[in-house]
Order: sequence, then structure tokens, then C-alpha cells
Amino acid sequence: MDELTVILFRTLLMFFVILLFFRLTGKKELGEISVLEIGITLMIADLAVIAIEDPEISIIRGLAPILTLFLIQYVLSFITLKIQKTRDIIDGRPTTIIENGRCNQYKMKNIGYTLDDLYTQLRDKGIADISKVHFALIEPSGELTVFEDQSTFSLPLILDGVIQKEQVQIMGLTEEWLDKQLKSKGYTDFSSIFVCSYTNGELYIEEKEK
Repeated sequence: MDELTVILFRTLLMFFVILLFFRLTGKKELGEISVLEIGITLMIADLAVIAIEDPEISIIRGLAPILTLFLIQYVLSFITLKIQKTRDIIDGRPTTIIENGRCNQYKMKNIGYTLDDLYTQLRDKGIADISKVHFALIEPSGELTVFEDQSTFSLPLILDGVIQKEQVQIMGLTEEWLDKQLKSKGYTDFSSIFVCSYTNGELYIEEKEK
């Protein structure tokens, strides 16, 4: 095959390889892609370009590092799905920046989030006054989630069998209270709970599928 044909063939091959990668990583919006996924995606894109532009590199040699990154992504995705601490490290956790109409300046400084950033995102949501916000947090994706009304405010207390201690405190509850409430409903093993949240004085509980 002449050089142009080889380049066209490799381009088509790498296109389907990258398409396969995005299919395997699941359906996510751009803002929900983690830093790890962005890094792996950029590396795969660079490796694909090298494999396309240099015909002297064999297909197997060009695909080997890309498939290695596929494997790394798959393994880490599986681990983060099963282990919350790993998920928190890789994907990050939401950060509280407004509580009861007041900014949490300490946390804002920790994540490098400025008042300009805050007001920009509040204006996008049609909110001009911080004091009107009951609670707001920055998601790992950078999106601002706002609760203006205390009656609609809710955070998960248990995720995948693990008590979210910080969120229990934010909701003004205690682990002892939660433990007592769950036992009264027949739940003695929290690991069987997929998600548990608290809204308007009611606990919402969903068990893990068998």
C-alpha cells in the first residue's frame, strides 16, 4: 500500500479505537468527565496521532500503549465503583461553599474558588443575593448546586453502604440518630443500603439489588 492509503487506513482504525474507548467509559456529559479520564483521553489522542503520522510504527506497536491505557481506565473505573475512598480521591467530592446564607470562606480558599466565580454561577441560576441561598456546593465537575428553600434541601446520608459523616453533620443530624432510625425500620447492616437520604423529616431508603 502507498503511504496515503496507509495513513487513511490508520486514521479509520484509530477513529474506531477512540470511539470504542468512549463507549466503554460510559455515557457522561462533558462536565462530568473526571481529571483521570481527561488525562487518559489526551494521552490516547496523542498516541493515536503518532501511530497515524508515522507509518514506520507497526499497528501492534501503535495500539499497545493505547490498549494499556484502556486497561488502566477499566481497572480504575471498577475500583472506584466498588470503593468509595478511591472514588473520592480520583473523582473528588462536593465542597460546601454556602451554608445558611453565608459563604464558607475557608473551603472556598482551599479549592481556589473566588467570589467572582460564585457570583457568575449564581447569576446563571438567576440568583443575585447570597443571603437568599440556604445551601450551595461545588460538584466535582465544577457545577454549582444551589438550594434556596430549606424544605427542598437534602443530602445523601448513606451511599453504597457507607455513612457520609460530613453530610450527616451538615443536615444537622448525628450518626447515633441515623443508626436508631434505621434499626427501627429493620436495618441493622448498613452495607445492604444502596442510598439513604433525609428530606422533610422522612428517610428515603433504597436497598442494594441482590
